[in-house]
Amino acid sequence: MTTKESEGDALFRDPLPKGFSRRVLRIAPGFKVSPEPGCLHDAIVVVEEGELEVECRSGTRRRFGRGSMIAIARFPIAGLRSVGAGPLVLLAVSRASLSATDEFLRESGSYFDC
Repeated sequence: MTTKESEGDALFRDPLPKGFSRRVLRIAPGFKVSPEPGCLHDAIVVVEEGELEVECRSGTRRRFGRGSMIAIARFPIAGLRSVGAGPLVLLAVSRASLSATDEFLRESGSYFDC
């Protein structure tokens, strides 16, 4: 495994399999953003830089550092906050549309013949 792969790049290199999209969110230190409903509907989020604090609607908060992977759809999110000294950079990968299925495409690399 190369250094770049160990930093998370192996999971999100180009091109993504058909049916998936990628978003990069940059949040300045101390700022909080409230994602729009459906914005991160089924995203897996990786903390690329900085420190993330996820605040749920109940008021519960959890912090995640660089390299953390979070299944964001599992949380009833009220906000995402950058709590580190530097900027927060998040990489979110999700299905390209809400109509996507759980079927794997042959070209995604997740299929094999027995």
